[in-house]
Amino acid sequence: MRSKAAAQLLLADGFPHIYNMSGGIIAYDGGKAVGDENFGMEFFVTGNFSDVFRMSYAMEEGLQQLYLILEELCDDQEIKTLLARLAKFEEGHKAKLKSLFPDIAAEEQAGTDILEGGFDRQQIIDHFQSRIMDRDDVIQLGMMLETQAFDLYSRLAAKEENAESKAFFEFMVGEEKQHLHFLSNEYDRVTGY
Repeated sequence: MRSKAAAQLLLADGFPHIYNMSGGIIAYDGGKAVGDENFGMEFFVTGNFSDVFRMSYAMEEGLQQLYLILEELCDDQEIKTLLARLAKFEEGHKAKLKSLFPDIAAEEQAGTDILEGGFDRQQIIDHFQSRIMDRDDVIQLGMMLETQAFDLYSRLAAKEENAESKAFFEFMVGEEKQHLHFLSNEYDRVTGY
């Protein structure tokens, strides 16, 4: 009955696409989250704020580069445009980080093949080289990566003892939430909702 009540509250608040599944979560037979709860956290081994910032920035750079590589692999102009928009979104995020933390951002940034949330860039490239991408693939990929990053930064914020690093992780949670909102709107636009 809790999910039905939550659905009614969301409908009352004006959310147009709310569904209540008969049987609730017990009846759900869709995709399931799998993996180690600590996935991605190994990249943030020190509480040193400068190291935390550099790794987060490198992950943003890694995701931007992934989108640009996928854009090069793609033939469909509409998908290329979407990938370019996603890459620009990451570029904007990096610029925002640089402006908020100019002293650290001025230091040399290390490159990485690790993406937001801890995923390996080459594995994703290999996956998409073996098949034709469509808009849904791109949006779902973006949502998967941003959701993982949102979750990772949330877990890091909850566990972090250093106040400066904790505040940074909480800031990153808000940034990832904005990314997810953008992708959700893009999905709605593409599907016609």
